[in-house]
Amino acid sequence: MSQELHQDDREFAIRAKRVLDCTVQEMDQPIALRLQRGRLAALERKPRRSVRMLWASGLAVASMAALALYVWAPQPMSQQHAAVPLDDFELVTSVENVELAEDLEFFHWLADDDTTG
Repeated sequence: MSQELHQDDREFAIRAKRVLDCTVQEMDQPIALRLQRGRLAALERKPRRSVRMLWASGLAVASMAALALYVWAPQPMSQQHAAVPLDDFELVTSVENVELAEDLEFFHWLADDDTTG
């Protein structure tokens, strides 16, 4: 089916070229020159991309890529939520430390008092 479409496109292009060639041959010389000048003027006025625009678009793409990496990159876990190493687990679960944990508010108060005064 795609070959049929390509064949139809080719036939259309051939017919269009014939019609346009006939029209050009029937055209007056001054009109043909005027059309040619207009075509050349349009090609000269073709907008060109400035170097600034190229740098700005490159900077925008780089910024978006950096932002995407920052958003999707895994963030390091804070120290407050870090897991207790297994070596220290015995110290935390010992009987003496359980008694210390009961007086935890006192130790927090004591630490705050030392830093403020």
